[in-house]
Amino acid sequence: MQVYVQLKKICPSLDSLNIGGGFPIKNSLGFEFDYQYMVDEIIHQIKLVCEAEEVPVPHIFTEFGSFTVGESGGAIYEVLYQKQQNDREKWNMINSSFITTLPDTWAINKRFIMLAVNRWNDEYERVLLGGLTCDSDDYYNSEQHMNGIYLPKYKKEKPLYIGFFNTGAYQETIGGFGGLQHCLIPSPKHILINRDQNGNLTKQLYSEQQKSEDLLKILGYND
Repeated sequence: MQVYVQLKKICPSLDSLNIGGGFPIKNSLGFEFDYQYMVDEIIHQIKLVCEAEEVPVPHIFTEFGSFTVGESGGAIYEVLYQKQQNDREKWNMINSSFITTLPDTWAINKRFIMLAVNRWNDEYERVLLGGLTCDSDDYYNSEQHMNGIYLPKYKKEKPLYIGFFNTGAYQETIGGFGGLQHCLIPSPKHILINRDQNGNLTKQLYSEQQKSEDLLKILGYND
């Protein structure tokens, strides 16, 4: 605001201020945040500074990217198998890669809402989650999920699916949609889910999972 005030005094035509981003988004079921209070405080503080400096209040622009689009996306994985790392660590290995499909978990230790999609009434156990690549950073564990990860007990004969929610922002920044991903892990199937005015859900296949032929074509092996 001080920079805006100084510029306004030497450039009267300046009439807008971009305050950037930073609006939080729900990353746990216990999330509580008073958005209206934050908006009111931002506007109030800008107004106070402008009144004190005797300059007109600006038009305000924001860049609340995650807040705007975060809830538009989610990711569902299947637990392929479980491996015992030592006496205490059980690793559930997913059928994808966190670095590929949820790079924020790897790059900035981002937390997402994570829930079992099925078998809610089964007995639970504490686990760590690992991806398919050979990269030692391809995991999602209690460092991101503060209270540890508890999922229904792994059973080979009973498939377990897990979902990560509010992942709609920044999660395709490494290879882009349809591009080459880390360790040539294929991009997952994309499904669009909509709800009509009556609350009925509809789903539409947007794109199939990448095939090896798709990856080879991008690399120039057209034959």
